[in-house]
Amino acid sequence: MGKFQWSKRLQDLPPYLFAEIDRKKGELRKKKVNFIDLSIGDPDILAPKQVNKVLYDSAKIKANQKYALDQGKPEFKKTIKSWFKKRFNVSLDVDSEILPLIGSKEGLVHFPLGFVNPGDYVLIPSPGYPGYRSAALFAGANAYEVPLLAENNFLPDLDKIPLKVRNKAKLIYLNYPNNPTTAIAPLSFLRKVVKFCAKYGIIIAYDNAYSEVYFDKKPHSIFEVKGAKEVAVGFHSHSKTFCMTGFRVGWACGGSELIKGLAKVKANLDSGIFSAVQDAAAYALSNEADYVNRLRKTIKNRRDVFVKGLRAKGFKDIHADSTFYVWAKLPKGNKSSIDFAKELMKKGIVATPGLGFGKYGEGYIRFALTVDVKCLKEAINLL
Repeated sequence: MGKFQWSKRLQDLPPYLFAEIDRKKGELRKKKVNFIDLSIGDPDILAPKQVNKVLYDSAKIKANQKYALDQGKPEFKKTIKSWFKKRFNVSLDVDSEILPLIGSKEGLVHFPLGFVNPGDYVLIPSPGYPGYRSAALFAGANAYEVPLLAENNFLPDLDKIPLKVRNKAKLIYLNYPNNPTTAIAPLSFLRKVVKFCAKYGIIIAYDNAYSEVYFDKKPHSIFEVKGAKEVAVGFHSHSKTFCMTGFRVGWACGGSELIKGLAKVKANLDSGIFSAVQDAAAYALSNEADYVNRLRKTIKNRRDVFVKGLRAKGFKDIHADSTFYVWAKLPKGNKSSIDFAKELMKKGIVATPGLGFGKYGEGYIRFALTVDVKCLKEAINLL
């Protein structure tokens, strides 16, 4: 039998950044090379203990071992509604404006399949989460990189998007607090983008996975803007808020027609979220506010130690306003983020090259604060 070829859509996909980093780490482990992993945003902190207990107890219930509802458990959705109202002062309809997800990545990548046709444009931030580009390519769309530049506070300049692109664009991905730049979007920008997208018929996929990982400024929801439900769907995650990355649970919310489209896609792709995971996720939202406050303090302390160390090592342009990342311009004399990341690897530090987040990420390196202070200090000494 001859060798099977990948489909064109797979051939067109660039190597997935974090899969490539995992491969490199695997090579180091095979060589028994010790390294400090500051590459991927997978917290080292355990999820809340009681959340694990709820998961364990719920998993033993016979009804929870059967297929879950595609639309999500009503109890979980009611908890989301309550949390969202308290956090953002925004009301959501339980039946039509909330959809639990198998992690926010799943929803973000599947969403274009419900609304984007081959040849449409999808606007993706650069630098930005690599999954946005994959989502556009899987839908057969043209991915158009919108620059996030330091001189514009890492916000897209909507006025610079060519008119021919605006008229063919069906979707724009936005992510604030931002990975990788750590920027937070002011409400004034969110108002502008809602108005812009309403004018050109563009859907906003608003990735708010880091809404609770902040230090000084409390991030907004796109739905605090009047009229946002007409053009936007928001994505939230338990992975970052409660360090529940392996649980794979989050939700989408927003305009009922947009949620309905995503729900139809998911009905044909999966069979819902394990009910016990939904119970654990609901418990976290209702009962673990103190955990989140402690988590913020821990990450802030790590950030302060690491940023101070970077400055002492000659890094000048450092951004660490939210999330658990540090986005740093390469020290003078360095141009290639890939080459710089390779040099760090030789020193025993694994970090993420800025180019992996898009062409406008070149010249930067991203560090993840997903190890304790002792390891961060050790990493600084190795620089």
